[in-house]
Amino acid sequence: MTGPALVSLMHGDQSFSGRMPYTTAKQASDYGNLLYHTAADNTSDYYTQSNYTEGVYIDYRAFNKNNITPRFSFGYGLTYTTFNYSALSVRLNNQQANLTRLPEACTIEQGGNPRLFDTLATVTAQITNTGTVTAAEVAQLYIGIPGAPAKQLRGFEKETLNPGQSMRVVFGLTRRDLSVWDVVEQQWVLQSGSYNVYVGKSVDDIVLTGTLSITAS
Repeated sequence: MTGPALVSLMHGDQSFSGRMPYTTAKQASDYGNLLYHTAADNTSDYYTQSNYTEGVYIDYRAFNKNNITPRFSFGYGLTYTTFNYSALSVRLNNQQANLTRLPEACTIEQGGNPRLFDTLATVTAQITNTGTVTAAEVAQLYIGIPGAPAKQLRGFEKETLNPGQSMRVVFGLTRRDLSVWDVVEQQWVLQSGSYNVYVGKSVDDIVLTGTLSITAS
């Protein structure tokens, strides 16, 4: 069905809606050390060693950190119509909750502490198809956690909209989504401070911005 699918897209019967799942650089050197393993100490040893010195700064996180403009950004995609983003709302679900530390008395289940998946905050936005073609938009949510990469994907919603149609997209943010790993405490911990909230069409095409404040209890 590849042939009929391509014909449908090229003739405009169906709009493109795919998005880039990785960053495409303009030149190989833009990827830095991510393309190369660390050489082994023994030059006669053909096996290479990777020390993961990049940490969590891979793909779009590394490009953003190093201010490198890619050829195609993570999340980038084309469409035959246009979309408008509006009415961003960011709210904590429970203002009185202990937002900084996991409850100590909790039975650990497969996958970790089940309280990691409590929804602590909700982000909503309105998407409107302002063009003349029915198409699907992929609204993407990125979060900037204090002391972590500036933008990290934390959700996306793909919705098909007719011309002039609007839809409200809802993103739930769990404790895990907003936490960083503490090597001393050996658990996921929320940071106190202001969390930047970004909603857009790709990591480099942000349309709506907001903040989420979390204060230590």
